[in-house]
Amino acid sequence: MKVGVLATTVFAFLIGLPIASFAGLAPDADADGIPDVLDKCSTDTRNSVCTTDDDVDGYGNTCDPDFDQGGTVDAVDFGVFFAPAFKGVDPAPWPEGMDMDCGGTVDAVDFGLFFAPKFKSATPVPGPSGLACAGTPGCI
Repeated sequence: MKVGVLATTVFAFLIGLPIASFAGLAPDADADGIPDVLDKCSTDTRNSVCTTDDDVDGYGNTCDPDFDQGGTVDAVDFGVFFAPAFKGVDPAPWPEGMDMDCGGTVDAVDFGLFFAPKFKSATPVPGPSGLACAGTPGCI
């Protein structure tokens, strides 16, 4: 190795390491390993297993039972979308994201752990998402 290349490498390492240590890690509120600005479900650690966003609205399936894109989780989302998929009337795949745990089926887990908490919530809205485009069609 040439002396100039070695010196440049050592210098870059000595200067870069302290700078990188000041930068720190990106914020990750739910500690799922996905930085908040990239996280489709920024307060739900379950998205570390399922990062799918079937309806491409910027909210991951696990935190988005707003299947009709109406801005709230309501009886329409349940009656028109979730219940038929749960009963097997709506064939797979479910483009609206009813398979909320990405387990391959719409089942009691999707209802009990994902849909029902949002439906019963004081603020039944999708998300939150850390993506700047969340809530707009085509957000990936």
